[in-house]
Formats: sequence, structure tokens, C-alpha cells
Amino acid sequence: MKKLMLISISLFFIGCGTNDDGSSKSTYSSCKITSSDALFAYDRVRDLEQCWNAAGKGYESQADALAWCKSEVTKYRANNYILEPSVEFVVESTNCP
Repeated sequence: MKKLMLISISLFFIGCGTNDDGSSKSTYSSCKITSSDALFAYDRVRDLEQCWNAAGKGYESQADALAWCKSEVTKYRANNYILEPSVEFVVESTNCP
């Protein structure tokens, strides 16, 4: 009985550290664009749809996550624009939807 209770308590605490999508609450798992000043509305909409997952590994350091995110956003802008618009982006603990 004690072993079963101990296992149940352990599983409860393990579950507390994860988001609904399985990502860890203590790491940064995704990067997404939150605003864009692209010239055309369809480009702004496309920009706001961009989201990248950290390929199964979350970043514990916010600075590392932001550096990775900036790299993803920079590649995206370079591949899609001649005159790159200004964008803002965030890192989150959850995976992209």
C-alpha cells in the first residue's frame, strides 16, 4: 500500500512539470512572431502564423532560447523578403499549436 501511494505521489509531481502538450514548464520550447510591420496585410498574416518548435529539446536559459528564436526569425525573413520588415517575437514554454 505504501509503495502504491509513493508511486502515485511521484507521478503527480512529475505531471506538474509539464504542459498539456507534453513540453516542460521549466523550459522554452517554441518561438513565434507576435507582430510584423510588413507592407502587405497577407504578409503580416503569414508572419503571425510562424511558429518554430525547439526540435524536442527545450532551452532552460531564456537568453539561449531568445538567441535560437532570433536565428529562426532571421532565416525566415531572409528567405521571404527582399526588404525585411520589422517583427517582434517571443519564446514560450509550450510547443507550437
